[in-house]
Amino acid sequence: MLALVLMIIGLCLFGCKQREPSEPYEERLYKRTKIAFLSDRDGNAEIYVMNADGSEQRRLTNNPARDWLARWSPDGKKIAFVSDRDAKLKMIFEIYVMNADGSGLKNLTNNPAADTGPTWSPDGKQMAFVSDRDGNAEIYVMNADGSELKNLTKNPAEDTGPAWSPDGKQVAFATKRDGNWEIYVMNADGSLLKNLTNNPDWDWEPSWCPVLPSESGEKE
Repeated sequence: MLALVLMIIGLCLFGCKQREPSEPYEERLYKRTKIAFLSDRDGNAEIYVMNADGSEQRRLTNNPARDWLARWSPDGKKIAFVSDRDAKLKMIFEIYVMNADGSGLKNLTNNPAADTGPTWSPDGKQMAFVSDRDGNAEIYVMNADGSELKNLTKNPAEDTGPAWSPDGKQVAFATKRDGNWEIYVMNADGSLLKNLTNNPDWDWEPSWCPVLPSESGEKE
């Protein structure tokens, strides 16, 4: 009996010694990461995707119109982008969404005005974007399927560059409503508007810092 136990222990120790060290989580994540990008290598602007190391480059869109501003959904399953493929006039862009492999293409905005700058909410349920459908550039929000469209800003001045807060409760943006470009923030429903910069020079392109696990109380 003692000999059998010693044999089992020896086999376990041998197996542990032969086991290859596990690949670090960061490296495994990196290998699964994809990059979407714009290229005119095939004659016009198209959306492409590749691995994080540049391998397996593949075209996702294939249309004589211009496709640009690719934006991944938070879960990595979909890509929103801007295209003028359905426009009767050039420079009239619409917001589209497709699966990460290029399938399931859908026009989300379908409006004769220019719609651009899609940005996903952190939970992937909504998109904020810029449209001039009411006569000037405004910040709008819609569900990820294009439903329940709402104008958040409703101001005669230009509003652009929406950026969701990491918790999805606020949207920062740039506006010219004070005579020069300033950074404002508002609730995700358009309420409680506040000027953050209040400076005579131009302020532009707000971008939120993501909440790190150590800062949010989550375990690393």
